[in-house]
Amino acid sequence: MDDKRTLTEADVRAIAEQIEKGITQKFQLNVGRGVLGLVWRVILYTLIGLAAYGAGGGFKKFL
Repeated sequence: MDDKRTLTEADVRAIAEQIEKGITQKFQLNVGRGVLGLVWRVILYTLIGLAAYGAGGGFKKFL
């Protein structure tokens, strides 16, 4: 097991590119989850607010 292995410049570039792709994909996935989570919260808060407004008699004014 005395093999001395060396990496060429092309090997190092290929490894760096793969690491960069992985980091970029994880970042984009996390940002996407954050945006979807925010949208989901806005929808839920809107529905809850609408239900509270209707329960308080807010819709009778318009009918």
